[in-house]
Amino acid sequence: RTRMTRRKPLCFEEVENLPQDITKSSTADSNANPSKATLRRTLSLADLILYGVGCSVGAGIYCLVGLGAEIAGPGIALSFALCGVACVFTALAYGEFAARIPVTGSAYVYAYVTFGEFVAWLVGWNLTLNYAFSASVVARSWAEYLAAFIRGLPYFDARGLELLWLTRMKLYYVPFVPETYTCSPLSIVIVALCTAVLVTGAQESSNFNNAMTVLNLGMLGFVVFAGLGSGTVESENLTPFFPEGFGGVLRGSGLVFFAFIGFDMVACLSEEVKNPEKNMPLGIVGTLVATTGIYVAVALVVIGMAPFDLLGGDVPIVNALLANGCCTHEEQLIDAK
Repeated sequence: RTRMTRRKPLCFEEVENLPQDITKSSTADSNANPSKATLRRTLSLADLILYGVGCSVGAGIYCLVGLGAEIAGPGIALSFALCGVACVFTALAYGEFAARIPVTGSAYVYAYVTFGEFVAWLVGWNLTLNYAFSASVVARSWAEYLAAFIRGLPYFDARGLELLWLTRMKLYYVPFVPETYTCSPLSIVIVALCTAVLVTGAQESSNFNNAMTVLNLGMLGFVVFAGLGSGTVESENLTPFFPEGFGGVLRGSGLVFFAFIGFDMVACLSEEVKNPEKNMPLGIVGTLVATTGIYVAVALVVIGMAPFDLLGGDVPIVNALLANGCCTHEEQLIDAK
């Protein structure tokens, strides 16, 4: 076989010009031989789960719950659960690979070891496109929520400024682009800020991610407890649970599946986590379980707070809160019609 297609051994020591040693003693070897230096192992199991939840929980709740409800109705909660079950098998595979090959690189390294460089190259670019697509959706969702917050400030609200250019700038001067396409400058700013945080270092970005994840989960927890505690979750909004039948639930699963992109990012931290043989499988599976539970709980509460026809596809959580702040349940049903 050629070098591009031959399978690589699990231990890179036997092959010249390969990225790094992946044996369990890589940390000790890096101290003895600087040429084999690896990343510092500073991350714990809690860091892994918070990192995975921070990478996953976002677009799945903040925008897709509204879009998915238009397809599957309240059954979108079951769509999230089905996606979680489907991802379990992938999570177990990632956990096994991450424990056996505890180095940075995720699926790229696994394909490199198993199938060779060409397949690994294809997998690497596929992952890059995958993450770029999901990151763009999350960034636009963040931008919509931030723009809604800015428009609600007294200064802008009193003057009736909608500031549409923040998230929906027309591309009049770009050739070959349809007029219906828009640009979100605020999303670009968000991506740039996240990139600036990431390049500061693994531990620093992990601390920032942990803080943002706790804040994110706190807000989602507030929505859940506010909906349940205030009695605004109406069983009538959850019936019929399958307005489009089980086929609608499956179509909803196809829409929200990419919301689970992120749990596999934990595998990229193999070389920076303490005791990777134990913590990597637990971190990957734990991230998936936590993410699925959050998606299902929030989806049920948000849809129960307002008829899904009122949620919209941009800011469904905000729309659910506003619907309960200004209208009674009977008025919501009238507006939904």
